[in-house]
Amino acid sequence: MIPKNMRKSLRRGFTLVELLVVIAIIGVLIALLLPAVQQAREAARRMTCSANYKQVALAIHNYHDTHLTFPLGGGISGGCSGFSGAHLFSWGVYTLPFLEQGARYDAVRFDVSNYANGYAPNHDPETALGPVSVYLCPSNPQSDTMVNPTLSGNIDAYARTDMAGVADSRDWRCDSSGSPGLRPRSDGNGVFYAMSSTKFRDIIDGTSNTLLVGEVTGDPQQATSDSATTYNGNVYALYDMLDTSSGINGPFTVPGGGTFAWRPQGFSSYHPGGAHFALADGSVRYFPETIDQTLLSGLTTRAGGEVLSEF
Repeated sequence: MIPKNMRKSLRRGFTLVELLVVIAIIGVLIALLLPAVQQAREAARRMTCSANYKQVALAIHNYHDTHLTFPLGGGISGGCSGFSGAHLFSWGVYTLPFLEQGARYDAVRFDVSNYANGYAPNHDPETALGPVSVYLCPSNPQSDTMVNPTLSGNIDAYARTDMAGVADSRDWRCDSSGSPGLRPRSDGNGVFYAMSSTKFRDIIDGTSNTLLVGEVTGDPQQATSDSATTYNGNVYALYDMLDTSSGINGPFTVPGGGTFAWRPQGFSSYHPGGAHFALADGSVRYFPETIDQTLLSGLTTRAGGEVLSEF
């Protein structure tokens, strides 16, 4: 016969059915809470990304206040014809002193004949043109802050960015095929393009109706060759400008369901359903990937005279 004290202790235990029910309830609660936690984390990442765009927009404004023009969009000194001319630094380099990156900017050498070929930082992330946190978005799953750090090409050695200047509503390149396709065009209808020196007075459409800088993404998969089509991201030092002709999260982007192509590309983000843009007035907007292409093109041009719908 079982003593009374032992019978009481036995009655306090869970049955197998009760234990399974508790486990099932915990599983349901986790399933309900996990998406909410993920959404909260993405909301925080999106706020950080938006704040970065605000900071960069203000830095570009401060550059204009100092130099009476926006920074050089980038480009190549020889223009679109032939292979002559040196690669020039993009706007992301010239904006560094206004992003509390004065020491980094002071370490940049501007006395080399060709910035792309003569100034490779030898894959050292602590060099002058190493990573700048404000140029990166925390929602991007890419772990590398350098573009293709395991490869040996010239651009591979530069730091990655998740921002690009808005160059054109058509094609940011001189030609979409052949060797001239490597070079940015100097007649862009946006703010940042090859050899640009845009001023506030040039933005005839209004600064609140003109895009300045937009969000870009690379490919989380590490590239395996030096081909221009297999770079896994963009660099803020060189050719950091794109067009809006393929919309947001378009066919040449991973978020758009396509294969990342470094030169056609387009604006995109790993946020759900859209991407951040800073406008020329310093404001930051999140535009959906379903935005009307006519509206997006009108927002791109600085002096197109378009009548824009509400956005």
